[in-house]
Amino acid sequence: MKEENSKIQGIVNELVSNALNAKASDVVVHIKRETEDNTTISVKDDGEGMDEETAKKVHHLLNQPNLTEYEDYYGNLTGNPMSSSGLNIVGMLVDEASVDSIEGKGTTITVFRRKK
Repeated sequence: MKEENSKIQGIVNELVSNALNAKASDVVVHIKRETEDNTTISVKDDGEGMDEETAKKVHHLLNQPNLTEYEDYYGNLTGNPMSSSGLNIVGMLVDEASVDSIEGKGTTITVFRRKK
């Protein structure tokens, strides 16, 4: 469970870091453990938001195939400021993601993770 918590914390750190980089002054994080193996994470901010094309790119990054064999190694890199590919790694760690963004208003990213 400790390893799973570390991965969830890394996902949250990465999403919050992105919100702060978008000049958000209000960031709300909601984590719901539906079961021991299923977690939903939502990060809502009032930052700059994204245009439709950028939101689609982020959605694509977050909905890439889950690469379980890389999860243990790359899971430790999420939320790490030395890692430049944080959203790519988050995409490997989650099973589903949604991106709702309005340019100039803010963004909500919701991800669902099923423990492997």
